[in-house]
Amino acid sequence: MRYSPFVLAGILGLGAFAGAALAAAPEAAAPDATPVGQVAPATPVVATAVATPGATPAAPEKPATAAEPVAPGAEPPAPQKVDETPVAAPAAAAEPATATPPPAFALATELTDRFARDAARLAGSAREDRKALEGFYAARQMVPAWVDETGFSDRAKRLMKAIARADEYGLEASAFRLPKLGVGPSRADLADADVTLSTAALTYVRHARGGRTDPASLTKFLDRRAQLLDPTSVITEVARAGAPGRYIESLHPRHPQFEKLRQAYLAARAGVVSVAETKVEEPARPVGRGKQAAVKPRAPEAPSAAALAKKLLVNMEQWRWMPDMGQFHVWVNIPEYTLRVMKAGHAVHTERIVSGKVDAQTPIFSEDMREVIFHPFWGVPDGIKKNELQPGLARGYNTLAKNGLRIQSGGRDIDPTTVDWQTADLRRFHVYQPPGAANVLGVVKFRFPNKHDVYMHDTPSKSLFNEQVRAFSHGCMRVRDPLKLAEVVLAEDRGMTPDKVRALAAPGSLPNNQINLTRKIPVHITYFTAWVDDDGKVRTFNDIYGHETRIALGLEGKAHLIVQPKEPGPAA
Repeated sequence: MRYSPFVLAGILGLGAFAGAALAAAPEAAAPDATPVGQVAPATPVVATAVATPGATPAAPEKPATAAEPVAPGAEPPAPQKVDETPVAAPAAAAEPATATPPPAFALATELTDRFARDAARLAGSAREDRKALEGFYAARQMVPAWVDETGFSDRAKRLMKAIARADEYGLEASAFRLPKLGVGPSRADLADADVTLSTAALTYVRHARGGRTDPASLTKFLDRRAQLLDPTSVITEVARAGAPGRYIESLHPRHPQFEKLRQAYLAARAGVVSVAETKVEEPARPVGRGKQAAVKPRAPEAPSAAALAKKLLVNMEQWRWMPDMGQFHVWVNIPEYTLRVMKAGHAVHTERIVSGKVDAQTPIFSEDMREVIFHPFWGVPDGIKKNELQPGLARGYNTLAKNGLRIQSGGRDIDPTTVDWQTADLRRFHVYQPPGAANVLGVVKFRFPNKHDVYMHDTPSKSLFNEQVRAFSHGCMRVRDPLKLAEVVLAEDRGMTPDKVRALAAPGSLPNNQINLTRKIPVHITYFTAWVDDDGKVRTFNDIYGHETRIALGLEGKAHLIVQPKEPGPAA
């Protein structure tokens, strides 16, 4: 006869479980956290010092490697999607063992009955949690984690206090069902309470890691995912933690900006608004024509405390979706139209960018930069072929020559006037622009392969960087001074000197010269509309793509009200 793990655990667990010290131990070192209603202090962040220029000799420059031959302007395939299995939870500080462990207190039958009742009614993440808890309690031989014969342990009470103050971390305490026990609880009551508290802990951690809403379900342009942890690993570490409440709170985002946003959020909830003054730049020229022309920008009015709290909450949620950013990375924040190169937590280079138009948005995602390409070819995307070039060709205009473009069929250049464009589909041809002064990619391109087929590059249209709202591209990001960005990236990766970079970009140098990076440099495209400076002042940015509104609706359970925009094809 075969027995389920719970029947076996029940048979084995009725005897003493002398091998584990599971009774509550005093936590004399430190309580879980501050009392409910008080602001918990920020976790100290140790900043790594940035080397002073000239203090350490640069690494020897490595030889540049050329690209494999490809069609002019063609893009190599994007990397395959990585495994998104939740990772293990970080280890917790173990509970101090008592000198003489007391006899184990098992609830085999009661816990088995509880899980049997849950089996038919749970779905999704709740079912995953139930499965994790089944294994967790079976491994403990059905010994409860949070109760004894008389009720809750002190550790259980502290864990419940931490969950109850979830609002202070931008979560909703009402989302977590906490157990209650009366006087003289039954064994069934104790089992229910133990599982209920374990379930609340798992739900709390899932929400802390961004699992309240799926960003990809809000819009295709939010290519983010919750940074979930394996539930079996989570509940195991929570149960063994000396201070379980502090442990679950440590699983919120650790980036210093999250804690600054949290403190500003708590202040806004208390009615305190501290917003930095917004600098308004004069527009260099009108954007669009007629009714579409931009008006003179005005500084936004200071938001109300409630509006600011909502904005801060949305930005806190986005941090829950961020992967590890890396010691050295390139960070583009779309609402700011700003690029930063970060090293050891400090910006070593800052530059303006032009992002995608509202109807051709730059997607929000993270990938690794792998190549820097000097004097690149531009492969015209299908969207531009269909919408901007084909109509003119069909009317007899040579729109390709007008824009300095060439066309290939079967790998060879052809004369576009020999094709009947009334019937032919331009998307079946390879259209490209060779390197040159008019090339839309300018003299350098930064490639980080991704499914959206977007990248960063130079541009001959420098005047657009003088605009305050810089959403003009078809999705890719244009960089005001791309050679400086190339200098910073290649110096970090190869120890390449600025003179060498400038030589690679000089007129007449090797076309389509692809420099393969020796290591992957993370590139993070973000959509933060709020930022807290070191002085505690909040800087806010316009929600140009509407993502802030979408995320707020998702957190409120109203994602079904979101109108999904059409995703355009990739372009420059």
